[in-house]
Amino acid sequence: MPADQTTGTTHASKDETGRRLVAELDSARAHARRIQDEYEALLADPAVIQEDRDATRILLEGAREAVAAAERAVERHRSGTYGRCARCGAEIPAERLEAVPEADTCVSCS
Repeated sequence: MPADQTTGTTHASKDETGRRLVAELDSARAHARRIQDEYEALLADPAVIQEDRDATRILLEGAREAVAAAERAVERHRSGTYGRCARCGAEIPAERLEAVPEADTCVSCS
């Protein structure tokens, strides 16, 4: 298989990475929808205390941020910049991308 000149990965592994990123995006969206539904139910229930609503709202904000990060990772993959540090341009180690697929900076720049 031919290797990609910018990251040294094969086309097959790039395809697998793309599938994994899309799967993570789908999962993040589903999680955000579940929390959104829970939050809306809490808002509709007058017996729920404000602290519970606030805690769920904070979880929802985090879930929305995770969706946005996953969307950016998919877009970087599609544009061919996934795996490159957005600050210095160095290759992001595969281990970092495996642990944090949405990472857009290398360890040195993060």
